[in-house]
Amino acid sequence: MKDLKSLPVLLFWAGWSLGEALQRAPRITTLLETVDASLDHNATFICEVDSHPQADITWTRNNYPIRYYDSRYIIQENGQMLIIPNVKDTDSGEYCCIANNGVGDAAKSCGALQLKMRFPKPQISWIKEDDLVKVNNRISILESGSLKINNIKKEDAGQYRCVARNSFGMAYSRPVIIEVQAPAKILKVPKEKKVQIGSEVSLECSATGNPIPSITWLENGNTDQRQSTGRSQ
Repeated sequence: MKDLKSLPVLLFWAGWSLGEALQRAPRITTLLETVDASLDHNATFICEVDSHPQADITWTRNNYPIRYYDSRYIIQENGQMLIIPNVKDTDSGEYCCIANNGVGDAAKSCGALQLKMRFPKPQISWIKEDDLVKVNNRISILESGSLKINNIKKEDAGQYRCVARNSFGMAYSRPVIIEVQAPAKILKVPKEKKVQIGSEVSLECSATGNPIPSITWLENGNTDQRQSTGRSQ
């Protein structure tokens, strides 16, 4: 009977020993790394922990504790995720996660938050040949930096280059040529002439256009193959 009375005590002792054997000190399975973040974007640190019982996870920045109630940070996934919303210049530094469950030593991993360098937005202008293109009601520079020309005219033809400037310097694009094409147009209309038989007559005609137009003559609707006077420009 004595052996039976001691059985619950033995079972309790065995259960307690098994539970103690299953306990594991915290081990960080996902180590923190350096996070490159842009201003006004979110930055996230992940600190995955394996332990039994579940570990309490705390965070520090430059060795100063980050409190759960600090509105500057968002802590999720039972403390395993730290989110820094809308990153500012002052957020850069060393971030560490510390996991402790009372079994063995606490586990610690550290990473850094560094800001991506952001260069000043360049100012865009355009030059034609060597002259600055002036904006007016027909010519504009879009927000993207593109040059827009409405109602193209002959004088818009030429070589254009884009110029980008900021406080670090300036850069030129490769030149691009705009060729303005225009339909053929008669500038000087031949005049009527009265001549005597056997004499010589000359009819003048000048035209413009791009490409340069060729000039032919018609006599009563038929092409005149005889020598003619014509000028294109």
